[in-house]
Amino acid sequence: MTLVLTAFLFASQAHAFFSPLSVSVIPPVQFPPSDFSITGVRASILWGRHRDIYGLDLGVLGNVTEQDFVGIGVAGLVNVTQGTTTILGLQAAGVANINTNKTSVLGLQLALGLNQNTAESSVTGLQLAIANLSDHTKIYGFQVGIYNRSLAVYGFQVGVVNVTDNLHGVQIGLINFNKSGFFKVSPILNVGF
Repeated sequence: MTLVLTAFLFASQAHAFFSPLSVSVIPPVQFPPSDFSITGVRASILWGRHRDIYGLDLGVLGNVTEQDFVGIGVAGLVNVTQGTTTILGLQAAGVANINTNKTSVLGLQLALGLNQNTAESSVTGLQLAIANLSDHTKIYGFQVGIYNRSLAVYGFQVGVVNVTDNLHGVQIGLINFNKSGFFKVSPILNVGF
């Protein structure tokens, strides 16, 4: 009876448990289960899905974090975080980094295709992708891509098309948009203070 009660309590409280290591093939073939928080390393042979990740997140294809992510994330195809995201050093993906809640990047956010931060965010360092879709993101440093969109730039925005609401630096591109600037549209070069 004690064993049954212990098993029941463990199953009902699994969301409160942490593990220092996760190994995943593809959910649900992973240990520990997806409702655990990982505080260390998640290594996904193909794909992983967990509640929270605090540490190093490695995925051959990609990884999904349902709530909070803090650390370094590297995936062959895609990193998806549905909760708050704090990148410490690097978030890199072969195709896309998609962060759907408040995001803070301290370092490099790199994707061959898309960086998308859909909530209030900041990037201190470099955001680099073909398309940087960051309508609610303040850039402190560099945003580089073919198409760049941000809330504010304190530094440089370099691309074919650059769009920001507030420019406190330099835009270099074929066409540059600064909604609050003296020159709202400018070819080649736009400067804001």
